[in-house]
Amino acid sequence: MKDETVAFLTAHNVVQIWDTATQSLSAQYTSKENSILYSGLLVPLQDDVLVLAGTVFSEVIIHACKIEKPLHYLKGHKGVIFSISCNQEKRLIVTTSDDRSVRIWSVSTNSNSSRADTIEFWQKADITCTHELYGHTARVMRNCITRDMVVSVGEDSAICCWSFQGNLLRKWVTHQNGGIWSVDSNDEHLVTGGGDCGVIIHPLAITVEYGQNETLNLEVGPPKNILFTARKNVVILNECDENIHYDLKTKVKTVQKLTHESTYKLISLSSCKQLVAVVDMCGNFDVFIENCKGDATLYNVMKTKLEIGKILSMHWAGNRHLVLCCEQGLINVLASRENIVELYKQFTLPPCKERWLTAADIDSRNGTLVVGDRCGNIHVYRNSNRVPIKSFSKVHGRYGPTSITIKADEFITTGRDGTIKYFNLSNENKTLAKYMSSKDLEFQWVEKFIDKNENVVCGFQERTFIVYDIKNKSKLLNVECGGGHRSWDVVRYIDEVNDVYEEFIMLMYLKKGVIQVHKFQMSKVVSRNVISGSHSKEINCLISYRTNLSDSIIFYITGGEDTTLRISSIDNELKFREDTIFKHLSSVRTLKSYSLTDDKILVVSAGGRAQICIKIIEFTNINNGIATKTQQCVDYMIKGTEKERKGKQTWRDCTIDFDPETRIMDVDIIAINENKFIIFAGCSDATLRSFSFDLETADFKSLTTQKCYETCILKTKHVKFDNRNLIVTCTTRGEVTFWDIGMPDIEILELNPIFTMNTNKSASWASEKFHCSQITGLRLVDDFLLSTSIDQRVTLCKWSIEKGVITCQFVSQTFSDISDIQGMDILDNSR
Repeated sequence: MKDETVAFLTAHNVVQIWDTATQSLSAQYTSKENSILYSGLLVPLQDDVLVLAGTVFSEVIIHACKIEKPLHYLKGHKGVIFSISCNQEKRLIVTTSDDRSVRIWSVSTNSNSSRADTIEFWQKADITCTHELYGHTARVMRNCITRDMVVSVGEDSAICCWSFQGNLLRKWVTHQNGGIWSVDSNDEHLVTGGGDCGVIIHPLAITVEYGQNETLNLEVGPPKNILFTARKNVVILNECDENIHYDLKTKVKTVQKLTHESTYKLISLSSCKQLVAVVDMCGNFDVFIENCKGDATLYNVMKTKLEIGKILSMHWAGNRHLVLCCEQGLINVLASRENIVELYKQFTLPPCKERWLTAADIDSRNGTLVVGDRCGNIHVYRNSNRVPIKSFSKVHGRYGPTSITIKADEFITTGRDGTIKYFNLSNENKTLAKYMSSKDLEFQWVEKFIDKNENVVCGFQERTFIVYDIKNKSKLLNVECGGGHRSWDVVRYIDEVNDVYEEFIMLMYLKKGVIQVHKFQMSKVVSRNVISGSHSKEINCLISYRTNLSDSIIFYITGGEDTTLRISSIDNELKFREDTIFKHLSSVRTLKSYSLTDDKILVVSAGGRAQICIKIIEFTNINNGIATKTQQCVDYMIKGTEKERKGKQTWRDCTIDFDPETRIMDVDIIAINENKFIIFAGCSDATLRSFSFDLETADFKSLTTQKCYETCILKTKHVKFDNRNLIVTCTTRGEVTFWDIGMPDIEILELNPIFTMNTNKSASWASEKFHCSQITGLRLVDDFLLSTSIDQRVTLCKWSIEKGVITCQFVSQTFSDISDIQGMDILDNSR
């Protein structure tokens, strides 16, 4: 209120005024309205404090501290009032509620005083709701009033920008689909805090200056294909057998006539974006190159006839090789040498329904060719072997991969199934390839990477074009363009603006036979992370791990209710970094790990939809840091539909056991040897299951299914006692059962219950004084017992057994600042 005076509004609708110099309470005002407040706002007046109180009774009460009766009641919402903002200059009040609405209220007055900071103004004010706005699909938590608009955020992860006239200017989703709990703004930027624990700053220009749009009327024949060149110019192949080059800056158009026999033509652009190849089905072949300096021109540097049969697809593989697929699955790889094209190698595509390619790349240093066909298969060829040395079936569904990129000892593919797939090429002789992992993105049609580091990818989600930052898990662009374009292209580049180098992205597409170009200055439209987010919902399980490569970095593997499994790290400076994210079908309930080597671990994760996933995580040194490589070995559903369960089985051998409610609550691992493991799973359907896993073959199969309870199995633990392997299971009824599994074998396993005890009656030692709420973590370390609870306490005890009697002594207790602790892990910090 003043330099040394602060006013507070409590949830009980009480205003306290404090003197900060003397740290004393100067005054207190209690409202006559007896209601708990879910939101509130204090507005300083010249001689009083105006209180806007959001109640649980769906109304906003406006009163002044020194006036006994309320001044106004704002009614209209149908739920709890979650936020109130007020702009005295604009004479606006904005409220949000759990009825999913935003309301804009206008304030007018008959007062002689024109100033809105007087009590007279508000006493005679007339407040009316001018706009009732619906744009959110969940509760609207916060709002703020900027210079030009109203901004609202909600539990649906959406940010909605509204004009003062009630029009929705723009809406976008952020914070990894977690709720947005806080928002603030200045004249240029908006900042939000979300349920993923992230803080993101957004440029407000995103609502009013979202790109520059241009329609190209070139007066040429109907365009069929369009491309961007390296100099950001346009190449157009039209239906009149013409190849057109258009300079976007000088507006100069150059038309070159083609002499092709077939109307079916293919056009492809090299990775350097300087070479353009055009071929028709009969083999008439042209190559054009755009000059690097001077006025931009497209030159025809090669014109020939290829005698290789009917051509069905053509793709550049790098800047020197062209991969053409002909009838009968014949793959011809052409290489250019000066102005001559020569046959580099020939391969045979395995038979499939639609036998041609959708993507290809080549590593000429070791003679590796990777292609993807129209049926979604990936094939790897090596040297002069005409048949693939390795094939991966239906990697990206029936549309096939959209791009393939070879990098060192791996290759990456994208597809129209919303995923990016990673494959490894063996380091020893590069003759073997294996599938490593997959990333699920937030949109369905993933087309290609537009950066050198394979971190920025583009594609479509229905009618929207999307550019996505994989590292920061955020959408850089979200353009309503209609989708389903006959031809389109995108380019990312750096240009100078007012002596500052800025990043730009240009999108071009054909719509109703017209070329549309959208240009985006990324600094004006891209949000950036101030604090990177992580899980957007509760974390259910955690494994901490320190490699031998560095003592300064600790890795964490976590699974949560947001259906993701994440690998993250923290260094000595407490800098948080998230490396990898994997998606489960439902919540991740449990995690277990087994160290294969000092820097390689086997991780088993499981949870909802009765799903078990097994991965190998390897830590390697790279660029003065530590990177993670992940191999996905198993993705198995205990219960599911026929398609989900059958795997390699035929439909005749497949059974249907569909129960989506079954959850795996806990798992544990027994290593038979360095390559063979048995995994035990305690499930919500009161069943203990065991599975065998062979690391070399990735073979995973069910061994035993044992049901002996009536309630859910919460915990499953392997213990070794007197050279005997025991499995301990615990249920929601407090039943603890010990199972003897003898000498475990991956072919035959017997589960024999030894005895069952009830912890509520049979405990040798128990205490109720160390925690006041549910205990969520227990660890035995030598003769110490460590426990945590959702009451935020961490308790350390020391236990011992004397004459067959268990004793436990309290050592210490501390309080954590982590609310609702779900579990814990212990990291050995002695080395």
